[in-house]
Amino acid sequence: MSLITINIDQKINERPTSGEGLLYLDHNELYVFVVDDFESNTVPQYFDPENDPIEAVKITRLPSTGTISLGGSPISVNDEISAIAILSGGLRYQADPAVTSAYVDINMLFTVSDEGSSLFSSVPQRFTFSVDKRINLAPTAVGDGSADVDYGLNLVFTRAMFTSSTTPPYSDPEGDAAFLLQVVTLPTLGKIKLDGEDITPNQVIDFSDIDAGLLVYVPDLSDIDGDLQNFTFGVADAGSGIFVF
Repeated sequence: MSLITINIDQKINERPTSGEGLLYLDHNELYVFVVDDFESNTVPQYFDPENDPIEAVKITRLPSTGTISLGGSPISVNDEISAIAILSGGLRYQADPAVTSAYVDINMLFTVSDEGSSLFSSVPQRFTFSVDKRINLAPTAVGDGSADVDYGLNLVFTRAMFTSSTTPPYSDPEGDAAFLLQVVTLPTLGKIKLDGEDITPNQVIDFSDIDAGLLVYVPDLSDIDGDLQNFTFGVADAGSGIFVF
């Protein structure tokens, strides 16, 4: 009796497929990638016929705005990043801090490989970065000020009296200059005048008028005891327009 032997090759481990990725980021955000960004968070999701997990990600085209880095060094086209490196927090995207408006970058392309075949997916997928515009922050410090004035003399306010000479000094996260002054309450005695007119509680005054010497304290001459006169104020910066008191 003759025998026919049939040799059956082992199943070839097939390459995976993946879908497109998307991240929503704040202005100037430094984002640390996780494996899910290339796996369960893609559309459609990562798929491997043998259910092998992702082994590596290959960046086949870099984003046009912002920077992708691995371990602090910018990556190059076709660099392969292991899943282990991603798990350790090594793969990062830095949104471009110089772009202050919102932007959407659709330039980056990537492929993935699985642990079984070590073959990269045949169709590169897009990774989109949607980055918000810069939000200009309010001043971080507006301090208390003081000034000495001789009896009977007017006091012409300066910008420094509300900014650099206060305790603490005026400061702003973006370095924006003081833009508007709001006088919340008035002194008990004497008047604060703007270009010769009495100001009212909560009146807003442009610092350009202060720079021009138009904001003046006129004392009450009946006050001969040298009493302290106080008023409260807030300052808004030129970038955000938000008052801090």
